[in-house]
Amino acid sequence: MIFCLQHKTIYKKEDRMKRSHSIYSYLSLLLCFFANTTFAQDTDTRKYPLPDHGSIQLKVPVPWADDLRQPPDRLPPTIAFKPKSGNRFEILITPIWSASKGASLPNSEKIKELVQQASEQAKLQSVEKNLYLRELKGASGNGYYFSATDRAPEPEGYKYMTQGTIRVGDLMVMFTLLTNDGQEKVINDALSMLKSAIHMKSGTT
Repeated sequence: MIFCLQHKTIYKKEDRMKRSHSIYSYLSLLLCFFANTTFAQDTDTRKYPLPDHGSIQLKVPVPWADDLRQPPDRLPPTIAFKPKSGNRFEILITPIWSASKGASLPNSEKIKELVQQASEQAKLQSVEKNLYLRELKGASGNGYYFSATDRAPEPEGYKYMTQGTIRVGDLMVMFTLLTNDGQEKVINDALSMLKSAIHMKSGTT
């Protein structure tokens, strides 16, 4: 999050002080504008093909490397994200479509139920006694997720897991975020990326 400087102004009668305050206020607004512009440019818009189902578009943080893992028989792929450098983390996203033509995907309540079931499984090995669901509102659908702390992480494993599902157009996108201490920004960036997801159907641009 970018914080803008707030000025404490002592009002005096002299016009010179008023003009000075106006200049500083204007400069502060410019700084905020350029800071937010820089932040907005820290992502790439990337598209990932889905067999016979168009593609999924995501706004991915520039420092992240991606890997499209496509299983055989034109099954739904998994998109994996890792840092190009620095402390490791792993983001796994799997877009799923209806198994048969005409079949409907789970609605919001069903997605919530599925994520709740996943949280019950995760609770068996988490530090937390209760794992609370949070709503995730995206550009083309909503979903739910939870966060858990591994009670006994492996030496080369991850301490924290955030997991959930979000509806993206005609897709149900399952995601798992694996991080360690001090990587809260990675989680926030990943959730922002998921909220930006758009299903690009075949023949659309």
